[in-house]
Amino acid sequence: MSVLIYKQRHRHPNRKDTPKANYAHVRYIATRPGVIKNAECEHGLFGKLQPGDITEFADWREVAKLVYTNSQKRIVMYRSVISFSGETAKELRLTEQKSWQRYIENHIMTIAEKNGIRRETLQWAAAVHGERAHPHMHVIFWDTSVKVRNPFTPPQIPNAIRRQLIRDTFAAQILAFARQKSMAAKELRQITDTMVEQFEEEMRIRKLNGLKKVWKYAERAVHGDEMPDRRLLMELADRLFVLRASMPRQGRIAYQLLPAEAKLKTDELVCFLKKIPELRSVYQAYVEARCHMTELYASDETWLTEQRKAFEKEADKMLANRILSGVRTIIRLEKEMHREDYLSRKREYIASRMILEAMDMLAQAAWNQEEMPDRQMTIGELSKEAKKELILKKQDKGYEY
Repeated sequence: MSVLIYKQRHRHPNRKDTPKANYAHVRYIATRPGVIKNAECEHGLFGKLQPGDITEFADWREVAKLVYTNSQKRIVMYRSVISFSGETAKELRLTEQKSWQRYIENHIMTIAEKNGIRRETLQWAAAVHGERAHPHMHVIFWDTSVKVRNPFTPPQIPNAIRRQLIRDTFAAQILAFARQKSMAAKELRQITDTMVEQFEEEMRIRKLNGLKKVWKYAERAVHGDEMPDRRLLMELADRLFVLRASMPRQGRIAYQLLPAEAKLKTDELVCFLKKIPELRSVYQAYVEARCHMTELYASDETWLTEQRKAFEKEADKMLANRILSGVRTIIRLEKEMHREDYLSRKREYIASRMILEAMDMLAQAAWNQEEMPDRQMTIGELSKEAKKELILKKQDKGYEY
């Protein structure tokens, strides 16, 4: 995933339900479970509606009503999200609301200016959602100087904001990286887009290397350097061969075509795999990555909870397919007329290989989800509200996918 994620979108100002939807969005970012709350408040909304210090609003409804009124005037209400990994947020000391407030105060003009909004006509409100894996801040902002504005936002604008935020947030790290790479960078203003892109790529590589450590024990097992817990492998192998025995003698091995007994044993084996700590960690990483990207596009809490369950089913299906791949390997070896003692020696290898492949598959899927959310966010996964927005994408083109 990128070292910093920035997303921006809006609802078309000419749609009849836009005022109501923007009101609901303010309510969501201010009150959803996990929001970092203002002192002695039941919500976490803060921002600036006039020059001066940041205000921690006493009541989120006053902002929501203002947003509703502005929407009725056809003023574009831009919704954006700034997100870091949990580890990066700690490194930046973004651990409580005040630090996030200082961060957005330092960077809000980057967002405004790239969208053509001047400081004196900018109003905004924000809230921080303290998710452990991906703490993030929702910002809704608008320009008070215009009533009607072309809602089209070229994709280059969110991309330029992301690059500038990275350039400003990680200036010292980028310069240190540049020196390591013998790149010329004497002053902060010399940080170029090329340097930012190379820094991002370096961070991606480090992240991927970190993920690889999660399943390192399985890699060693496959290559014979170090075996994981033999009792676990033996039990997994036993279950796999029992599953093989319940498979039909002819026909394609696919989950939807399995007899009831074989499906039940496959489901039981999926549950067994999820008890392996290392695999469970990657399984959860996949689900969190899916939820993370979905959360940036929709705001209905009930729907998001339903989506989490759907993503867990997706991961279960991926594990089931990997299990059936192991069964196919056993069948192939049987057809090659290998003797029983040969299959016995291969039992633990097949089990360890299946663990590795399952972990690698989930980790890569999680990685791809963070890197290419637009490909993963398909019509079938969206809420009714989000589906409408996606269908109107070519018409509105007012947010980045």
